[in-house]
Amino acid sequence: MNITNRQYLIEQLEDPNFIDDSGASYEATIYYNIACPYFCVDERALCHKKMDKVNREMCFKCKEKWLDSEIDT
Repeated sequence: MNITNRQYLIEQLEDPNFIDDSGASYEATIYYNIACPYFCVDERALCHKKMDKVNREMCFKCKEKWLDSEIDT
């Protein structure tokens, strides 16, 4: 199966089960391919006032939350 990187990202973000690996590919796609959308001083960031507790899981959840949020206008 030939698939472009663009198609892979679209499919992976639209369907967490696009690859059957218990969500590991979905998490890795978000963690490695989505830049942090916030500054740590932004109250919407999960790391706000928790910089000493930042880890991969927190960043993944924050980026996923951002992806599911409405666009700021």
